Amino acid sequence: MEHIDRNNGCLVVLPGTHKGTLKPHDYPQWEGGVNIMYHGIQDYDKNNARVHLVMEKGDTVFFHPLLIHGSGQNRTQGFRKAISCHFASSSCHYIDVTGTSQENIEKEVVSIADRFYGMKGGFSLKDIWRFRARLVRGQRINL
Repeated sequence: MEHIDRNNGCLVVLPGTHKGTLKPHDYPQWEGGVNIMYHGIQDYDKNNARVHLVMEKGDTVFFHPLLIHGSGQNRTQGFRKAISCHFASSSCHYIDVTGTSQENIEKEVVSIADRFYGMKGGFSLKDIWRFRARLVRGQRINL
């Protein structure tokens, strides 16, 4: 949507990390805290090579969901605008995350949805994905 570089917090990726497994996510222990739902990888090699993706207005980047990625701090007076879309096959299915490193994120998402829609305990993460997902092509099979 606009020029993005290291000054306004461009996307940073760690090449090759998509070949590993899903890493545990949690809130970074940063001074002053972080925004709600800003989860970060807790276990990664800090010496891994980093690539800063400087982008121009209209550029698009696609990457694997397991690729370790994030953005830096916006050190300018301007905004950093971007659109994030997640794509999946219409035949993919919900995975129960109970007992996994993702369980805390599920609870947080459900809690936010409960407050937003006023349905205390009225729906699950699977319901939220079903409600929020948009079919682009094909036939909705699972989610």
